[in-house]
Amino acid sequence: MTEPDHSSTVPYGPPIQQAIAKGDLARMKQLAAETERHLHQVGEVRAALELLKIEIAKLSHRH
Repeated sequence: MTEPDHSSTVPYGPPIQQAIAKGDLARMKQLAAETERHLHQVGEVRAALELLKIEIAKLSHRH
């Protein structure tokens, strides 16, 4: 699993709205790419959490 990039902010809300309002194509493309990366990372976290819950349940039944 990759480490999250702590140097950037989550690209949603105001940054996206501002780029759209300004018609800043380069910024919109940049934000789209950042958002895709963020969504990919979130998906990995969700999958890892589900695996963790399964393992917790298995171990809990043994104790």
